[in-house]
Amino acid sequence: MPKIVCENCQVEFRPFHNGTVVIEMASFGEYKAWMADSWRCPGCGAVIAAGFAEQPFAEHFEVGYTEMVEREKIASGHVVYDYECLGDVPNDAETSD
Repeated sequence: MPKIVCENCQVEFRPFHNGTVVIEMASFGEYKAWMADSWRCPGCGAVIAAGFAEQPFAEHFEVGYTEMVEREKIASGHVVYDYECLGDVPNDAETSD
């Protein structure tokens, strides 16, 4: 994986949570589900998702998508939603730590 350096603090990000579920969103809702890792800057606390798997573990059209994703969300305990642009993020969107 590439080295990740915080431009504000000028230090390397550190692993924060391995096995993060990242839900890629589309205009109609959930599109794909990926596994990745979350990294945190030890200086300012910024968190990013990086180190994605080569393939999503589930796609919206697959039979059993919802059940598979819910199982992984519970097992992971850390979920990130990937919206196409900032304007797509719901006002009540929660972030998980």
